[in-house]
Amino acid sequence: MPTKLGPHVLRVAADLKEYIQAGSAVAKFVGDWGAARDVPTGVLVIGRKHQGDYDAQHQKATGKTPLEAAQQFIQDQLSTYQSNPHIKYWEGHNEPVWNDEEGMGWYAQFEVERMRLMADLGLKCVIGNFATGSPDLALWPAFFPALRVARQYQAILGLHEYSCPWMWWMTGKYQLDPNADEGDEGWTTLRYRKVYRQHLIPNGLGNVPLVITECGIDPLVNPKPPGVEGGAWKQLGRFWAEHDDEPDKADYYFRQLVWYDKELQKDDYVIGATIFTWGSFGPPWSHFDVAGTDVAKKLIAYTQADPARPFEYPAVESEGEGEPEPETEIEKPRGHPRVQYERTYVLLPPNADAAWARAVVEGAWDEKRCTIGSSADDAGIGDLDARRVIAVNPQEWPGPQTLAEFYAQYYPGVEYEAITAATPAELAQKLASE
Repeated sequence: MPTKLGPHVLRVAADLKEYIQAGSAVAKFVGDWGAARDVPTGVLVIGRKHQGDYDAQHQKATGKTPLEAAQQFIQDQLSTYQSNPHIKYWEGHNEPVWNDEEGMGWYAQFEVERMRLMADLGLKCVIGNFATGSPDLALWPAFFPALRVARQYQAILGLHEYSCPWMWWMTGKYQLDPNADEGDEGWTTLRYRKVYRQHLIPNGLGNVPLVITECGIDPLVNPKPPGVEGGAWKQLGRFWAEHDDEPDKADYYFRQLVWYDKELQKDDYVIGATIFTWGSFGPPWSHFDVAGTDVAKKLIAYTQADPARPFEYPAVESEGEGEPEPETEIEKPRGHPRVQYERTYVLLPPNADAAWARAVVEGAWDEKRCTIGSSADDAGIGDLDARRVIAVNPQEWPGPQTLAEFYAQYYPGVEYEAITAATPAELAQKLASE
């Protein structure tokens, strides 16, 4: 079957171009983003920029709302997005840690806001990006709000899966308890099946596509078999030779990656997995690096023999068993007004709080009965002869386009007007004088 593997790229290194062109399913770039422009059409390209000065937990702890946190994160990364237009999918925070439903719920809403804001930029998201073995399975329902809107924005769920000292450790019968058997699931690798089977599929979310955005062997994964110190694949050669009679560590690691690939191929909702890593900046990542090794050469030959299918975002299906919605003899129109009318929409910027909405009511409600909201699309949509948008402080909207350019491109015919106001009181005064 077509492979679902691809490279995780820290920096461009030996054999990378050959591996991708052989037919990789996905390629993730954490650096050297410019190299992504040479990735063939049909390979899913994902980008991530390290945000070293804060993480999601810090944003929440300092009192930011999910919207404020998403705005800050995107603004801080915007120049990278704009400099690399060939990368359409971007990850958010890397391996966020949540231990309760309240924190997980905050993060779910952060991802909702990030998807919405990135869509305004013409970009898409890989959401979640949770570390190996996390979050606790019981916390997944708190993340449902993000998953429920994921397909609306063509978002992808991202997870990391590692194990040690073999990729199949803690799957099936490979457990600390010799009497335990997890079947075709696992606690670190193949853990995604527990997530989908216990939570996503029963709740109508099984059609959210998945990418394992990091995979391999990681010495930090625990528990390990008794007496095993662990290591990355380059450090396990002696152990594998003595314990498994496998003297060729590159070949043995390659076969473990193939085992993982064959498991991924059994699940249609899995788009692919990226092998950590291609290229490095020295220890500890150099112990994981497959660039220029026999692992890379074997992966190239393996991929050439059965290249991945071109990536297309899965078609939207109806809820339930994935059956298409039954055809109706008469298609009822959607979005057409019952009768024509003139609509004026006062568009508040993303960071406006309730005080600004009250100012619109105070300044315009009695005389004009304006529609009030903060969705640029809602303001422009509709088959109306007269659509007027009054944009409050349009300079506060993120993105490379101005709002005027946005409406000219996506909602031609909108009568656009901008109002700037330093305070809600000033806004109320200006609207009253309109």
